[in-house]
Parts: sequence; structure tokens; C-alpha cells
Amino acid sequence: MESFSAEIRTNTVDAGPRTVSGYSLLEYIYFFFFFAVAGWIWECSLYLVRDHVLVNRGTKYGPWVPIYGYGGILVILLLYRFRHSKLRVFLYGILISTVFEYLTSVVLEYGLNVVYWDYSEDFLNFQGRISLVSSLAFGVFSLLGTYVFAPVVTAILRKMSPTTRRNVAIVLCCLYGLDILACIIFGFNPASGLS
Repeated sequence: MESFSAEIRTNTVDAGPRTVSGYSLLEYIYFFFFFAVAGWIWECSLYLVRDHVLVNRGTKYGPWVPIYGYGGILVILLLYRFRHSKLRVFLYGILISTVFEYLTSVVLEYGLNVVYWDYSEDFLNFQGRISLVSSLAFGVFSLLGTYVFAPVVTAILRKMSPTTRRNVAIVLCCLYGLDILACIIFGFNPASGLS
């Protein structure tokens, strides 16, 4: 186990104190944006292929879907100790992501009065908020996030100077903050064309 911990420590960015998962806060900021943008690309691509329409699938105006960013962080943070077992990462990833997707759906519907997804027609769905297919997909995304994407993001960060890492993170956070401000002023992205 000690060699496993040492391996993880050497694969992370030297960017301040580590969380319980071995990654730094700066790495989590980058994980959030990576997963949020990847989620936006994934969601927009699905609609583009299926309906031949480009739709901004996020609650914000920018090219990110926050549920993927926060979900990715939850998976990396909570499943770090299970990295030795791909089966556990997959199964717990399904559990974490499904609960998170359900709760997010409830908050969006009752807090913002919008429905950003509806699985009512999918096999084995619950209230149209979660479904077997989406849960299995998030299990696969948990594996990819844990074993592929987080290490790739960390490897890219290692190639950047500490100043560049910090400055890019500040710019990304400022852009996200401006997006939240725009949502407060103009309302959240209406997600026109969504069910």
C-alpha cells in the first residue's frame, strides 16, 4: 500500500497542500473545468447527432455543464481510496453519480423551475430523473475519470510553470464567476430546445 501511495504522490502536481485523495486544490479546480467542459462537449454532441441541433446543455451560458464538473470531483475525491479495484470504482461511481444526478434534478426543477433532462421514456427510470442507461454511463465515466482523465490533467499541469498553472486557474474561475453573475442578472440558460 505504501508503494501505491508513493506512486500517486509522484504523479501529482506540486501545488500546495494535498486533500485526502492526494490531489491538490489547484488540481481539483482543473478537474472541475475539464469534466465540466468535457460534459458540455458530450451533451452537445449527443443532441447534434440525434437532433441535428446545437444546444447549450448547461445551466450556464459558457461551454460547461457544472454537474459533470462537480460529479467528477466527487468521484475522484470519494473513490480515491478504492483505486486498486476497478470494479469498486465502477459500482461506487454508479451509486455516487446516480444519487448526485437525482438530487441535482430535484434542485434544478424546484429551485430554477427547469427540467434539463427527462429519462421518462428510458428503460428502468425513476421519475424521469435517473435511468439505468445514464447510471451505467456514469459508471464508465467514473472509470475514465479516475484512471485516464485525472492522470492526464495532472500530467499536463506538471508541464506548466507554477505561475502559468495559477494564472490559468484564476482566469477560468473568473470566467465561471462572470457566468454565474450573468445567470443572476439575466436568468439561467433557458436551455431552449430541451425537454
